[in-house]
Amino acid sequence: MSPRLRRFLPILVAGSALAFVLSRTDLGRLQAAMAHAPLLLLLAVSAGMAVLNCAADTLAMYHVFRGFGLRLRYGDLYTIRAVTYLLAVINYHAGQLGIIGFLHRVGRVPLSVASGWVLFIIGVWVGLLLLLASGGALLGGRQAAVLLPVLGLFGLGGVVYVGVLVLRPRWLRQAPPPPGRGAGRLVRAAHRLWCLAIALVGPLLEAGLIGHLRALLVRLPHLGVLLLWHYLALRLFGVEVPPLVAVLHLPVVFAIASLPISPQGLGTSQMAAIFFFGGYARAGDEAVLAYSLSMTAISMVANLAMGLLFLRRGASLGLQVQAAGAGGRDVEQAARAEAHEKLASGAGSAC
Repeated sequence: MSPRLRRFLPILVAGSALAFVLSRTDLGRLQAAMAHAPLLLLLAVSAGMAVLNCAADTLAMYHVFRGFGLRLRYGDLYTIRAVTYLLAVINYHAGQLGIIGFLHRVGRVPLSVASGWVLFIIGVWVGLLLLLASGGALLGGRQAAVLLPVLGLFGLGGVVYVGVLVLRPRWLRQAPPPPGRGAGRLVRAAHRLWCLAIALVGPLLEAGLIGHLRALLVRLPHLGVLLLWHYLALRLFGVEVPPLVAVLHLPVVFAIASLPISPQGLGTSQMAAIFFFGGYARAGDEAVLAYSLSMTAISMVANLAMGLLFLRRGASLGLQVQAAGAGGRDVEQAARAEAHEKLASGAGSAC
């Protein structure tokens, strides 16, 4: 996919989804729902929750990195995480690249290994969300019929993943010797990709089942902060969602919003929120839409504020160069180059 299309496609997805939602919305009732909501109270609550959210998110990363043997000061990592929120507003991948770049430049972690660590963190987060969504599917309801096919695939993938962690197949730990000089370009490229895959999957195998369970546990406070934040926001907009329903269905909305298919989940998260919570609003779907649009806007502003607040200190910690180049350097290409250098230096089958 060309860079121009890659930048334009998320905007197209967001615009299409938002246009679909608005076409089925009474704009007058939407305006009334916005006008009657206690927005000042929501902003005050959100200011505190944004700080707690970053703290809990950083705490989970802090323990994961310690599990992999990298010891960073919690305050420094909090600063870096806050600054990467600013990058994530610009581009979803830029936020992840900022963390990877910091680990590489300051922690002296190889790019491929740092990428594997961040991949592990993202995978644990998505897995936790889908585990809670599975609970919602088991309890039934009209939403369960939609979730079951996806959750069935998730369950099947989970079984395969656990099997890989237990068996630790050799082909994921060690690639064959590099091809000779007479090998074709495709063969050499396939071998480099194999080495890259081993480098990315290595941290996952290293963590094992126990490491995954620990990562899930330390991620729970972050999820708890987000659930409480959005539950309070739903209530402020008159959407009387029972606590159990919020706990089971909000993770699905979070998972959809975190997909890098639209900026900050704009459009897609609104569709998901209306589907799951439309039946609990006294003022109809417009109240749910007002909640969802407001929380998207508040999240973007909070990310900008957190990033700008910590930007100067983040620069002093070594993030300045990475912040300038996060959008332009592709980690996959850098990791491929790193693997190629190892091969050229005679690393052989260990990549």
